Amino acid sequence: MADSMGLQFVSPYAFEAMQKVDVVRLAALSDPELRLLLPCLVRMALCAPADQSQTWAQDKKLILRLLSGVEAVNSIVALLSVDFHALEQDARKEQQLRHKAGGSNGESILVSQLQHGLTLEFEHSDPLRRLRLALSELLAIMNKVRQFSSCVWMFLEESET
Repeated sequence: MADSMGLQFVSPYAFEAMQKVDVVRLAALSDPELRLLLPCLVRMALCAPADQSQTWAQDKKLILRLLSGVEAVNSIVALLSVDFHALEQDARKEQQLRHKAGGSNGESILVSQLQHGLTLEFEHSDPLRRLRLALSELLAIMNKVRQFSSCVWMFLEESET
């Protein structure tokens, strides 16, 4: 793995191993190099393959063995199980609701009542709820920015006259 001003990127060796699905070379990667490939490896191991050969079945077992020792894999698996289409629809409804309500934060489609503060709720939630909380906050910020820019334009128009 190379490091350039804090930005990490996949080494050519790791890239070629992924491109050729060379599980022996993948198994030889260091933990930091492997970590950069986790989303791809999890998807490869868990999604239904087009290749039904015995060779792929053996390679898949090796990939699963590689992933079994990595704690972050569970979080990635949980995110892969999210219904992003339904989440997108709810986010659009939330956006329309906020637009109609003039930006009030009273009702929410994405987030029901918070039991604790936002930070605690986020820390103690499952991945889907975390995504919903983050989307809700982003939409609230976008709405505030929109309202602020509208006020600025109105002020500028008044000052010109």
